[in-house]
Amino acid sequence: MAKKGRFRGARHAPKRLEGEFMAMAKALSDDPGLLRPKCAGNCRKCHFDGTFADIARLEKLKGSAEALNKAAQRGGDEIVKAYAGTISVYASGSIPCLASAKLAGEDVPFILRGSVGNDKLIGVQYYDDPKKRLLLYNNLAKKKKLYLYSLNDQLVCSNVARMPEDYLLDLFYETPYDFDDETDCRHVSEGALIIRPRSLGRAIRICSDCAGDVSTLQYLMSRMIATDPLDDFDVTIEHRYHASKEGDADKITGDILKQYAVGKITDRGLIDLILKGKRKDLTSSGVSAYMIDTKHYGSDLDAFINDLKGTDKEKEVLKAYLSKNKKAVILRTDRMSEALNSLWRDGARDILIIASSEAVVDKMGDLSRLLPAQAIEDAVVGQMSLSIAAKIPELKGLGPIGKLADKLARSVKAGGTAQLKKDIESAPLKEVRSKALARAFILSSKTDDKFTWKWSDEEEDLAKFLLPFVDRLIASEGKEYIAAMENLLAASGSGERL
Repeated sequence: MAKKGRFRGARHAPKRLEGEFMAMAKALSDDPGLLRPKCAGNCRKCHFDGTFADIARLEKLKGSAEALNKAAQRGGDEIVKAYAGTISVYASGSIPCLASAKLAGEDVPFILRGSVGNDKLIGVQYYDDPKKRLLLYNNLAKKKKLYLYSLNDQLVCSNVARMPEDYLLDLFYETPYDFDDETDCRHVSEGALIIRPRSLGRAIRICSDCAGDVSTLQYLMSRMIATDPLDDFDVTIEHRYHASKEGDADKITGDILKQYAVGKITDRGLIDLILKGKRKDLTSSGVSAYMIDTKHYGSDLDAFINDLKGTDKEKEVLKAYLSKNKKAVILRTDRMSEALNSLWRDGARDILIIASSEAVVDKMGDLSRLLPAQAIEDAVVGQMSLSIAAKIPELKGLGPIGKLADKLARSVKAGGTAQLKKDIESAPLKEVRSKALARAFILSSKTDDKFTWKWSDEEEDLAKFLLPFVDRLIASEGKEYIAAMENLLAASGSGERL
């Protein structure tokens, strides 16, 4: 909306400006209709009729600068006085001096004539400037409750909100945005800003990825006059932070809308503000809702779990946890690690108990320090180890080879080849027998995994010799396990005995 500027005082007009102002005064003298807004309303009588009837009566005075100057001093119609004072310089053939006003940081020179406000003189003399010309109509438009829209090439007036489509486009084109669809970026993203003039039936849509540090609403209001410019705008934020799959939007009102309208909040800032609040509301709502990037699953847990990238065990555990606990899970990617991390702070213990048991989890220490995926794997192995411990007797007094054989046998029984590889890679294999024993367990498991350890020919031969003894140990339980261990120790040549 147009505002008055600060008056700077008078000075002599440079030749270039004198020529420009003289051409402007001549154009207005020849055609005062240049000042009249185009009608887009349905008023019973145009509120500008009286003004332009008085301007028409000045026709007989146009040859006399003195008479026009007197007309610029009399009467109550500011538009008529500003017009008379402006065209008087064309009648006189000279511009003795210019005044200057500060408008939005810009020094604006103008011809000082008559007893009328500087803003009205500027509005007349810059009739072809889409912003400055609004200064001429401020008082009348507000008094008569009119809507004025200043397009690039014309001024449109209505008694009701009736925004021209070209006005919307003219102002939106001044923003930094450049969309193929003119006013809609058409991107699917976390959220989007929608500005909809109710009187137009067309909207501007800016997604959260495109949103910049400007206020588009401020642009749209910058060249219009209305008693309350905001009464024709609906500003909403579309977002995905709702329980159902269907879209949702929040209307912006109150102080937030006012701050956005004057540029204290930007497009990006407004979207971020709403999304942050709505995300927090959803995650604390106690409803089941699942999202990956821009895909909203609603409460369809099966579809959500199916689209996550993780192990079968991780999917099984997460599904069981979410089936028992209503949670909103909002992810940027389809990685299982992100899903588990988002739930870990409050749900780590329950998740791990699902993967194992309370007895196992109680031994795992500070769960907050554990990586979720590794913790689940460890819990599963821990539970298997408990089950194995019930079937395999505890062997005491074992030497180094016996301890290694017992550990690897329990590893492969509890966690399969993955756990076996982990324990072999971390084992201190310092001599031929221990390396050969580890190699025998690898051969028994028939794994194709690569190991950092390297085996000599001697170690390979001994491993093949020990292989049937290792096979029997892995397959044994109870008393048979003790006998299998005794046979393995004897075959290894370590001299160890139970």
